[in-house]
Amino acid sequence: MTMMKKLFFILTVLLSTAVGSRADNVSFTISAPKQVIQGKTFQISFTLSNASGQDLRVPEFPGCSVLYGPAVSRGSQYSYVNGKATSQSEETYVYTLRADQEGTYQIGAATIKAGGKQWTTTPVTLKILPPDKPSSGDESGTEVSGGTATSSDQEVFARLLVSPSTQVYEQQAISVTVKLFSRPSISGVGSMNFPTFEEFAVQDIPISNPQVEMEHYNGKNYQTVVIKRYVIFPQRAGLLKITEGRYDIDVQVPRTVRNPFGIVNIPQEVTKMTTTSPVTVHVLPLPENKPASYMGAVGSFSMNSSITRESLKTNESVTIKLVIQGKGNIKYIKNPEIKFPEDFEVYDPKIDVDVKGLDGTRTIEYTAIPRHAGNFTVPSVEFSYFDTATKTYKTLTTPAYHLTVEKGTGGAASAISDFTDKESVRLLNQDIHFIKLDKPDLQKEQSSIYGGFLYWLWYILPALLFVLLVIFNYKQANADIALTKTRKANKVAAKRLKVAGKYVRNHDKTAFYDEILKAVWGYLSDKLNLPLSVLTRDNVAAELSRYGVGDDVSGQIISILDTCEFARYAPAQSDDAMDKLYADTIDVIGKMENTVKKGKEQTI
Repeated sequence: MTMMKKLFFILTVLLSTAVGSRADNVSFTISAPKQVIQGKTFQISFTLSNASGQDLRVPEFPGCSVLYGPAVSRGSQYSYVNGKATSQSEETYVYTLRADQEGTYQIGAATIKAGGKQWTTTPVTLKILPPDKPSSGDESGTEVSGGTATSSDQEVFARLLVSPSTQVYEQQAISVTVKLFSRPSISGVGSMNFPTFEEFAVQDIPISNPQVEMEHYNGKNYQTVVIKRYVIFPQRAGLLKITEGRYDIDVQVPRTVRNPFGIVNIPQEVTKMTTTSPVTVHVLPLPENKPASYMGAVGSFSMNSSITRESLKTNESVTIKLVIQGKGNIKYIKNPEIKFPEDFEVYDPKIDVDVKGLDGTRTIEYTAIPRHAGNFTVPSVEFSYFDTATKTYKTLTTPAYHLTVEKGTGGAASAISDFTDKESVRLLNQDIHFIKLDKPDLQKEQSSIYGGFLYWLWYILPALLFVLLVIFNYKQANADIALTKTRKANKVAAKRLKVAGKYVRNHDKTAFYDEILKAVWGYLSDKLNLPLSVLTRDNVAAELSRYGVGDDVSGQIISILDTCEFARYAPAQSDDAMDKLYADTIDVIGKMENTVKKGKEQTI
């Protein structure tokens, strides 16, 4: 009987732990496509996790007809690890619908009751695209219209989207997007040569999780994926060019195969090369009537200020914060200046810039310390910018601050050093210096070697020789280090490739591509004796050419880098693709060892 009680107690603990684990992770979510084509059927599912639901209420499905639903499925999973029991369960309610009417619709929240509570899904947006229109003739050709450049292939092509237009002002922010279009299913992207932007300041906008979506363009529906985003700022007026881009797109096309059972279509992966044509941007100069407070800002901005306190004592700090935010070139503007009273010791401002795409915030904190008691005024700050919407200059103003400074415990200093502009010490609150009344005792300086040219030469020459010796030894040591890194570049790369080979065997694709990138970039940095911060995809070809590397080897290296960078966009990459990339990397490093100029090592 005692044994039965123990078993009953253990089962009770396990069940209560599992129930508690489930109660802490209850969720109710919706899964629906973002785009569907008119006339096509699709499914929307509602999933309740870790609970048993009842009284499901779903929203209306505007623009659609419900063909079937809900189809209910249930599943559960139990586990007991390290003395902790967990339970996972799911209830899924699936509706099959048909897209009836073109447009963009909002699907509201669904609700369900579970565990004494009501759970709600998040509303989602559904876009119903029109069906393909019949072809009306030859639509081939390169399009450069409305800030767009596309290739000539109607089935697979790329578009360079430029917004707001190809006619802008100096320093005006321009959004540039590289988007791939394909009628067949996109399975991946191979080699990519992105456009270059001469005489533009460029901000690369990361794409954390690229999604393949549907888009209706020129009467047809395409699979699309955005592979690159930039924000660029023209640095001068005139006609500035964005160069062409080249991309290899892997798509699935049907291949007709005859077998004993008849003719069937089997998907086959094909690589297609597409380009975006160069785009010319017409940059207009800014108007001449710039305000005195213009700081180079172009866009649309707002400004506010705050102060830590307006009543304080001498030798206590006060901070005024300016926050400028808006859309435009906020990363490249100058900081407005706050003019503190002369009796204040002013420190260098603390600056923080946060930029996300076209939007940004610049925060500037000015700190100063009053050294004397009294009433002081910090004048208002003006900040002018060029508004691209109204094509005029606008000026923003902060309020003036009136400070009351009382005498502190340490007393007031009679002299302070202005650390802001590094001027000499200034005497404050003293109009007249005391005049010395005694008769000065003047004596003629005696001529001697002490203090003369020869006297100082004895000190200068040894010091100069010592400095030259230190510089020579420093350069020699750096040369030895650089030579060692260059000679060992191949060994270091081989170790990293060995680690990458383990990831291939473990089918760890993310770690494999990261390790290949580290191996290639590390090898190039060591072999060319250049820091990683200097090497970029855009200049690596030029650096390789300087050291005698041919275009074929350079192109192979760039192709490997592009393949690794885009691996996250191509989840369908196979183990064979990883094996091929691994072999190509070993091959190109071997070619580099034979083609880099030997004179490079001797001159380091």
